Amino acid sequence: MSGGARPGSGRKPSFTAPEHASNEEKEAREQAQQSLMTTAKLSCPGYLTDLAKKEWRRTMKLYKSMGANILCDLDVAALVMYCEAWSIYKTAQDQWTNLGTTASTNPAAQALIDKTLEVMNKQTAVISELAEQLCLTPVGRARMGMNPTRRQAGDKLTAFLND
Repeated sequence: MSGGARPGSGRKPSFTAPEHASNEEKEAREQAQQSLMTTAKLSCPGYLTDLAKKEWRRTMKLYKSMGANILCDLDVAALVMYCEAWSIYKTAQDQWTNLGTTASTNPAAQALIDKTLEVMNKQTAVISELAEQLCLTPVGRARMGMNPTRRQAGDKLTAFLND
């Protein structure tokens, strides 16, 4: 008896065939995707702080080395927020490093330490969220189907098979 334990149980046949996208729909989707791609190099906005500009340049180098066009003009705001959050975090981290302690008996010094650590914690949350959205984490890259190790393994296999 196939299906289940009772007659008539189990998977029911589907009476509607799945619809496939027509060539017109595929072309429209491709055009929409191409319109989202950036046509020019995303340039660093002049209003960023110096540390944020440095992070922007570092991040753009990483994107170029990925070999995939995943950024478009719509992503500039998220990238600006990420770079500024990094700048704020780095400034707070430098201040905390200069303090050299996590606790103090001096109430004013302890308030400064607490505020610095609070800023670092808030910016860590912002950076983590934006980094994943911008494919700067392994999870973000996996969601985009970007796995460099899998691609390299496939290239080796293809090279082997083609030889």
